[in-house]
This record gives sequence, structure tokens and C-alpha cells, in this order.
Amino acid sequence: MQLLREMTDRMSAFFRNGWKQLLAIGIAIALPICMIYAGRPSFWPILTDSIFELGAIFFVAAMLGRWGKAFCHIVFLFALLDFGLSLGCYLANGQQVSIDTYYLIVGTNKHEVSEFFDFYFPLRKIIIWSIAVLLLCLLYFSKRSLLRPSPRAARICAWVFLVAAVLCFPSLKREIRSWCSRTIPLKYVVIARMYEPYDKVASHRHDIPIAEVSTQHPPQVLVVIGESFSKSHSSLYGYGHDTNPELAQMASAGNLFSFTHCEAPAPFTHLAFKNFLSLWDGKSDNWYEHPTLFDVFSQKYTIRWISNQQDHGMHENAQVAFANLSDTVWFACRDIGKGSYYDEVLLNPLRSFAQGDSLPALTIVNLMGQHEAFIYRYPKQWEHFKADDYQELPAHQRQLIAQYDNSTRYNDHIVASIFDQWKDQCVLAFYFPDHGLDLYETRDNYCGHALENNQRSWDAACQIPFFIYVSDSYREAFPEQVERISQSLDKPFNTRDFIYALLQLTGWKLPDKTVGQDHLLLAQ
Repeated sequence: MQLLREMTDRMSAFFRNGWKQLLAIGIAIALPICMIYAGRPSFWPILTDSIFELGAIFFVAAMLGRWGKAFCHIVFLFALLDFGLSLGCYLANGQQVSIDTYYLIVGTNKHEVSEFFDFYFPLRKIIIWSIAVLLLCLLYFSKRSLLRPSPRAARICAWVFLVAAVLCFPSLKREIRSWCSRTIPLKYVVIARMYEPYDKVASHRHDIPIAEVSTQHPPQVLVVIGESFSKSHSSLYGYGHDTNPELAQMASAGNLFSFTHCEAPAPFTHLAFKNFLSLWDGKSDNWYEHPTLFDVFSQKYTIRWISNQQDHGMHENAQVAFANLSDTVWFACRDIGKGSYYDEVLLNPLRSFAQGDSLPALTIVNLMGQHEAFIYRYPKQWEHFKADDYQELPAHQRQLIAQYDNSTRYNDHIVASIFDQWKDQCVLAFYFPDHGLDLYETRDNYCGHALENNQRSWDAACQIPFFIYVSDSYREAFPEQVERISQSLDKPFNTRDFIYALLQLTGWKLPDKTVGQDHLLLAQ
């Protein structure tokens, strides 16, 4: 009884003097994630987890006696940092802090951070974030005691709170990792353990033989990888604004083929690149241990990588890790200086490749495309669309959609110019973006990467264009292949299977792999 009385006295005293601090910590822990999951089945487990976590903090702080205040200060510091990051993620794209957030942070640089804030954090969001953090700090450090409960009320509230926390103890039937992934600081430990450095892929090269299935192989293969191009904004797929005039001309001439049902493996760059540039199945651990496109095709082609993406971040990013597996690597930003440049910066170096090719070569071009923020992706003279051209849209959407369509029309010019540089070669060329975007397709007020917990948003951002370009000399040399391409335009395809499709189109196969029809681009 003496122990119970002493425990009650400590909890009562701590609750009476520190309930505002507990409330501040509780808001920091629970508010952002509850806002994200409000109205969904997982809301209540998340809420009960937060109550249990706060109850555990309260009990430990109360039992520590005079050290309880210092313990609360440490907890609040962690909770405040998590609140700031979590609320920022929620305001930016309605998501919680996740491994994708971690990859974004470690793979970015100060220039991309600036563009990210320009796009996702207009002034009103910065004001909301700042006020929320300030109010939380004011609540925690408030010294006023007008609302201090009486000793009796504090004793009752303390026990009610403790009992509620015990009742909210996470069910043993639930996966422990699921609980840890939402509990600070454990969730950051879980995220850190999930992170797999990109440079590991370079230390896991594979000697993977390929078998010949055709005696004819295209001497030049060109792969143009775009950025954030949604099929819903391509006029080649029926979009009402003329965003693809030059590629449409190539299609009319019979040189360009657009596949109607293509999807990206994920709406995030790091996941998309891991999928379509390696034989990783997207599910197993250690993606970097699987053979890559470079392991497969370096046996038959010289592989070159030329890019207008950034060549560095806080740590290596997906594009750089794969680029460094090539025989030749050239980053525009590395040679020209700091900052971002329009994709036309790649045309001159590519022209020298196209005109000087004699050996079989696979050239990979990585564009900035329609990367956020859209207004920075095209020169001023390419401002073809105006906000007034979108009267059918709500007023707050018009300017951003006009900027996106301008970047798409400029991207059309760049891709068509790249294809045109190889028109005198016997070339087989591809264009597809890493992923698309959710362009106000699932929420009236949201434009950006897919909302992580919204399947409709995820599906919308994975719908991408997929083009194959063939030169006139390729059409003459491979008429049967061109005919098969034209007959396969409606076949569903996911770019995670790009390596298999490329093998099929270049006349090779992996002898020890059983490849299903759904992995192939051309119908059998």
C-alpha cells in the first residue's frame, strides 16, 4: 500500500504541475499523423498508440521525481523535431515521414531543396507551419498556473489517464514493426535501418550470360528517361491541349509508336529507378544484389549515360549510382557549374555521340523533364500556355497546370530533337519518365507526387507515356519487328520489366530466366 500511495502522490504532483507539458508532447506526437489518417480504418489504432506512448512518458516522468522535468524536456525536444518534420510532410503532400522522405533528403542538394520549397511550400503553408510550432512551444513553456487542477482532481485525472494508456497497450497480434514505425524515436531507427546506400550496387556486379534469339541486333539503342510526365497531360493520348506537337509529327510519319497502357512501378524516383534498371522484383530485400541493366547489356553494347539531373546530393542518389555503372558518364551540371539547366544543354554533346557512333552503343539520357517546380523547366520563350487557357479548371489550379503543360511541350521538343539526331542511324529508341504526378486528380487542392496513403493518387501518378522511336533505316532493316511493335500498342506494360522488353527488342534473352508474357512489351 505504501508503494501504491507513493506512486499515486508522484503521478498526482507531476500531473498537477506538468499537464500542459504533457498536452504539448501529446499534440506533437499525435496531431500530424492523426490528420493524415483521419477518416480511415487505421486512424483508431494510431490514436490508441499515441495515447499509450504519452501514458508511458507520463508514468516514467512521474516516477523519476525531480529528474522527471529534465526527462520531459528531452522528450519534448524529440517530439518537437518530429512534429516539425511530420507537419511539413503533411502540408507538402499529405504524407507521413517515411523511407521515401529519407531517400529524398539524403539524395537532394541545396538547389533542389530551394525548388522543392518553392513548389510545395507557398507562403501560406510556411505561415501555418511556423504558427503551429510557435504555439506548441508557447504551450510547453507556459508558466501561468491559472488552470492548475486541485490535488484531488490531479489524482483522479492521473489515474484515469494511466488506466486509459494501459487499455491502449498495442495488441500483441499486431506487427511490432508497425507500432515502432509510428513511435518516436523508434520510427527513425526503423527508417534508418531500412535505408540501403545506393553505392552498394557498384560492389555487386554480376556475370550474367545472355543468349541470342535473333541474328540481327540494332547497332544503336537510345533510352531517354524523363521526369514526372503524366500520360493524362499528353496530347498523344487525347489531352485537350497540344503538348506533343513534334512527337505527333513523328507518329504521323510512322517513326513513333505510343503504347496506351503503360505504368511506372512506383511514383517515387528512387523506387522507379531500382525497378526498371535492375532485375529486382520490388519485394525482396537488398535490391542492390540483383543484376542490373548494365550487367546484362555491357556484354554487347558500350553503355553511355548523359544527364541533366544533379550529380550529387547529401549522399549519392539513384541516378548517380546507376550512371556510375556505365562506360561513359557525363553530367551537365558537373561540367557547367552549380544549379539547374534546361534540357537543351544535352543536345550538343548528344549530337557528337550520334554522329560519331560506329560501335554498338546503348545511350541513356536522363532529363529534368517536368520535375517540380515546373516553371524552372522551360525557357521564357516556351511559355505557350497561359492560365486563361484553362477556364474549365478552378482558378487556383490554372497557373500551375499552365506551367506544367509548358514544361511538357518543351519536353516534347527536347525528346523529338534527341530522336532527330539519330534519324540517319539504324536506331531503336525509347522514351518514358520515371513516374508521373497527381495533378489535382484526386484532390482539388493537391498537385505533386502521389499521396502515399491514397491508392487513387498512387495509381494516377503511375500512369505514364511510353514511346518507341525507330529510324527509317531501322524500319528497313527490321520490318517484322516494326510490325510487331505496331500490333502491340495496346498491350499492358509496366516499366519494371524494361530490361526484359529491351532484351526482346534487341534479339537476346536470359537463358536461365523464365519470362512470362506479362513481362514482355511485344505480344508473342
